Amino acid sequence: MHRLTILSLAAILAAGTLPAAAAPLPRANVVLPSALAVDLAANTVTLPLYRGTAHGQTVWYIKTDVSDQSIAKAQGLLYSPALAAVGDGAQVVTGDPSSFAFTGGVDFAPERVLTAGADGAPTVAKPGSVGDADYSPFIHQQGSNVIYNAPIVASGDHPSDIAHHTDTLDRIVAIDTLDPKHARATLVLARGFTNNRPIAYISTDASEAGPAAIERSTYAPRLAKAGHGSTIPIYVFFNGNTGAQGQGITFAALTGKLGADASAANAASLGSPLNIQATFPAANNGPSGYSPLWDVSPAAWTAAALKSGKAHRLGDIGAVDDAAKAGFVTAPDGKPFGAAPIVVNCPVIAFAGTRP
Repeated sequence: MHRLTILSLAAILAAGTLPAAAAPLPRANVVLPSALAVDLAANTVTLPLYRGTAHGQTVWYIKTDVSDQSIAKAQGLLYSPALAAVGDGAQVVTGDPSSFAFTGGVDFAPERVLTAGADGAPTVAKPGSVGDADYSPFIHQQGSNVIYNAPIVASGDHPSDIAHHTDTLDRIVAIDTLDPKHARATLVLARGFTNNRPIAYISTDASEAGPAAIERSTYAPRLAKAGHGSTIPIYVFFNGNTGAQGQGITFAALTGKLGADASAANAASLGSPLNIQATFPAANNGPSGYSPLWDVSPAAWTAAALKSGKAHRLGDIGAVDDAAKAGFVTAPDGKPFGAAPIVVNCPVIAFAGTRP
């Protein structure tokens, strides 16, 4: 098993992240077995990289989840039986799990642009990496029904641009491919909640360009084809208060560095909208309703809720549902709160404190 380095959480995290714990993170709090290092104070995770190809060119990918429990155990991945239902949202690959040949690929050359107005609302959102029509992070080998979550996160024989991310995912802040057998990448974590418990995860792909830009992930249109039953809910607030208990995209823009290029130096201060996820992986990687593919429900506090001080940080989807029933939460356009036609790939990495 890979040696896992867990650093102390005693440092105070920057605005937009969650409070640091008072003691080092126990190994049991890291739910992705293959993670090489998790540092919640620095807000990063280091994962193994695998060398593959797409359109005959070298690419580098990570593996986080798989629909088969025995494979999950053998390869140190999260078990997600829901991925078996992804259907046309997956692409076919050849090769073996350590050297897949992808049908579709990712262009990391575009410049990510994320600007926000004085109120924190994004005004321009352009993703920094774009998948082609065939690309999906969810793959299966020809003739197999086993689905892997294997996002491409870099391209080229020696990807190295961690300043402007022209050959790496915008979440990557360190990469080492000198020895392909021991290649690795360090990614910025996203922070959020499940069942009122703080969690850490990564966001690698989105079916729409705007969310991909916000999350520093790849715009992967094919994800929109994901089959019913492969996704579970994630609630994303667009507005909210910006105090110590704030939450939402505008909160992350105003208190963090939502538009900045990610780096190892600023990873802890980038901020996160603190999204709310429905389900967490079961203990000991057992059967559960967990899926890394999340069905987005955009939320907004009403003007009346904001004015009356009702808007505050929530950590459970049931609490958001209750606020919507009470008339305090709607969709951002004022229509009834509910799921939008947006899915995002957000594999869970760890939890701080008590397991959700």
